[in-house]
Amino acid sequence: MRAILKGLIIIIVLLAIALPFASENPDGLEATMEKVGLEEHAFYEAPLDYGETWGQSLVMGMLGIVLVFALSYGLTKVFKGV
Repeated sequence: MRAILKGLIIIIVLLAIALPFASENPDGLEATMEKVGLEEHAFYEAPLDYGETWGQSLVMGMLGIVLVFALSYGLTKVFKGV
Protein backbone atom coordinates (compact mmCIF):
# COMPACT_ATOMS: atom_id res chain seq x y z
CA MET A 1 0.00 0.00 0.00
CA ARG A 2 2.94 2.30 0.70
CA ALA A 3 4.17 1.88 -2.90
CA ILE A 4 0.71 2.83 -4.19
CA LEU A 5 0.68 6.03 -2.14
CA LYS A 6 4.18 6.92 -3.34
CA GLY A 7 3.01 6.41 -6.92
CA LEU A 8 -0.01 8.65 -6.43
CA ILE A 9 2.16 11.36 -4.88
CA ILE A 10 4.59 11.18 -7.81
CA ILE A 11 1.71 11.49 -10.29
CA ILE A 12 0.31 14.52 -8.44
CA VAL A 13 3.74 16.21 -8.33
CA LEU A 14 4.17 15.62 -12.08
CA LEU A 15 0.69 17.06 -12.64
CA ALA A 16 1.60 20.18 -10.67
CA ILE A 17 4.80 20.62 -12.69
CA ALA A 18 3.28 19.95 -16.13
CA LEU A 19 0.02 21.88 -15.64
CA PRO A 20 1.43 25.36 -16.44
CA PHE A 21 2.64 24.05 -19.80
CA ALA A 22 -0.84 22.99 -20.96
CA SER A 23 -1.89 24.74 -24.13
CA GLU A 24 -4.68 27.31 -24.10
CA ASN A 25 -5.28 26.67 -27.81
CA PRO A 26 -8.14 24.44 -28.92
CA ASP A 27 -7.36 20.88 -30.01
CA GLY A 28 -7.72 19.75 -33.64
CA LEU A 29 -11.41 18.91 -33.46
CA GLU A 30 -12.31 22.21 -31.77
CA ALA A 31 -10.19 24.18 -34.25
CA THR A 32 -11.88 22.47 -37.21
CA MET A 33 -15.33 23.12 -35.76
CA GLU A 34 -14.45 26.80 -35.33
CA LYS A 35 -13.20 27.01 -38.93
CA VAL A 36 -16.42 25.61 -40.42
CA GLY A 37 -18.66 27.51 -38.02
CA LEU A 38 -20.09 24.63 -36.02
CA GLU A 39 -21.01 25.00 -32.39
CA GLU A 40 -20.48 22.35 -29.78
CA HIS A 41 -23.69 21.04 -28.21
CA ALA A 42 -22.93 18.69 -25.38
CA PHE A 43 -25.53 16.08 -24.50
CA TYR A 44 -24.00 15.89 -21.02
CA GLU A 45 -22.71 18.67 -18.82
CA ALA A 46 -20.01 17.68 -16.34
CA PRO A 47 -20.83 18.66 -12.75
CA LEU A 48 -17.33 20.05 -12.16
CA ASP A 49 -15.20 22.43 -14.22
CA TYR A 50 -11.48 22.12 -14.93
CA GLY A 51 -10.83 25.37 -13.11
CA GLU A 52 -9.75 28.79 -14.28
CA THR A 53 -6.52 29.09 -12.29
CA TRP A 54 -3.51 26.85 -11.73
CA GLY A 55 -4.65 26.00 -8.22
CA GLN A 56 -8.18 25.09 -9.28
CA SER A 57 -6.87 22.97 -12.15
CA LEU A 58 -4.46 21.21 -9.81
CA VAL A 59 -7.23 20.40 -7.33
CA MET A 60 -9.54 19.13 -10.10
CA GLY A 61 -6.71 17.06 -11.58
CA MET A 62 -5.91 15.55 -8.18
CA LEU A 63 -9.58 14.79 -7.61
CA GLY A 64 -9.79 13.06 -10.98
CA ILE A 65 -6.66 11.01 -10.31
CA VAL A 66 -7.89 9.90 -6.90
CA LEU A 67 -11.39 9.04 -8.18
CA VAL A 68 -10.11 6.99 -11.11
CA PHE A 69 -7.61 5.20 -8.88
CA ALA A 70 -10.23 4.42 -6.23
CA LEU A 71 -12.66 3.10 -8.83
CA SER A 72 -9.96 0.97 -10.49
CA TYR A 73 -8.70 -0.35 -7.17
CA GLY A 74 -12.22 -1.19 -6.00
CA LEU A 75 -13.13 -2.96 -9.24
CA THR A 76 -9.90 -4.94 -9.09
CA LYS A 77 -10.71 -6.09 -5.57
CA VAL A 78 -14.26 -7.05 -6.55
CA PHE A 79 -13.28 -9.01 -9.67
CA LYS A 80 -10.26 -10.60 -8.03
CA GLY A 81 -12.60 -12.21 -5.51
CA VAL A 82 -14.96 -13.52 -8.22
